[in-house]
Amino acid sequence: MAQSVLNFSIASTDERLTSQSGEIVFGEYLKAIGVDKLCDRYLPQPKSNQGYAPFNFIQPLLLMMHGGGRSLDDIRMVQSDNAMQEVLHINKVPTADSTGKWLKRHGLIGMYGLEDMNKVLLKRYLKRIESPLVLDIDASVIESHKSIAEYTYKKFPGFTPMIGHMNGGYIIHSEFRSGNIAPADNNLTFVKRCEEQLPKESKLQYLRADSASYQAKLFDYCQDNGITYTIGANLDRSVLNSIKEIKQWETMRSEDGKTHHVKEEVAEFIHTMQHTNHSFRLIVVKKTTTPILHGFENILSEEELLSYASERYHVIATNSDDMSAEDAVRFYRKRGDTSENRIKELKNGFNLKYLPTSDFTGNAFYFYVGILAYNLFVLFKETLKESWQHHTIQTLRYKLYNIAGKVITHARQTILKVNEQFVEVLESIRTKSYEISIE
Repeated sequence: MAQSVLNFSIASTDERLTSQSGEIVFGEYLKAIGVDKLCDRYLPQPKSNQGYAPFNFIQPLLLMMHGGGRSLDDIRMVQSDNAMQEVLHINKVPTADSTGKWLKRHGLIGMYGLEDMNKVLLKRYLKRIESPLVLDIDASVIESHKSIAEYTYKKFPGFTPMIGHMNGGYIIHSEFRSGNIAPADNNLTFVKRCEEQLPKESKLQYLRADSASYQAKLFDYCQDNGITYTIGANLDRSVLNSIKEIKQWETMRSEDGKTHHVKEEVAEFIHTMQHTNHSFRLIVVKKTTTPILHGFENILSEEELLSYASERYHVIATNSDDMSAEDAVRFYRKRGDTSENRIKELKNGFNLKYLPTSDFTGNAFYFYVGILAYNLFVLFKETLKESWQHHTIQTLRYKLYNIAGKVITHARQTILKVNEQFVEVLESIRTKSYEISIE
């Protein structure tokens, strides 16, 4: 026996063990909502009986992404987990090399197929939404040094996908773009594509976006189609001249009536742009800041602080008739959580900062699989207890997915054994998955 510090030994076992018991119930949820059938319906089938079916590729990718895998090689997380494979009836797990070739071979048709799948799953998400439909659009940047990458506006090579979130969660539509395409390109077309994903009985009511969408055609389209927009505006010369003429400012307060710790004031005026058919409101937020070292504010007098103070402006365009200036600012700022933080969750939580191939459509297909994984995570939350439904994927891995278990077979029945404290949680999720499967 080898020398050791503590008195225990290490030995091998033939028992079927898994470190991903919680992820197994997610795999069961995929079957409950029919992801396997959707893959067979919308994704390209193999040309021979010996080939892998589409779900044979998609299922391991989804499990790998949910489990925290960082690259295609991490499909081995599923390949080596015999317990998971037995419980989920996974008979075939393609290698990372085969998966990469499949992504490149079916890149374009695979993207269209996943778009159709996403449209079907969106209907399930919308059943849970009782509030008016709000679309947030924003571009992101994925740094990549592959040969096909172009330089982005961030001054490094990569890609700039455009992403549209519906009511702060579900990604309704996305476009995988080359790095040299500006975030402002074709935003009106993108909004229209987002609307096309909605069922006929659903109507988009609000649009939020940053200043990349400060475009006359987009404003006219929203006005003509009854969409209320709040979009970041540009501080050009005409806007600044109008701001200088403002005589009356109101103190910005939070929804509970408290003032912000940074002094903010709001005002508004009517504005128009060249080539627009309608005028709109410009909401101006003025921040008064004093750029000094921390702690000096307790030493200097108020007059001295004011002498160092400077004013900064942020401007928001809106066609809303029923929101006050403060309400419009608060509504616009929600996109920080409903769009920007969700994109961070997509890229960091599902490791979409990594792209597997040197083929553009292959990478785009992989990115769309990542979006499918993210949207399924959003949908999967309907099976969780309420206190868990705001968790990020990292937190859910810690609390649910990474539960150790053992699979045994007794009287022709497969049993997943876990610690007693987790039995009720897993059974609750399985019960809800079953209820979903018979809807």
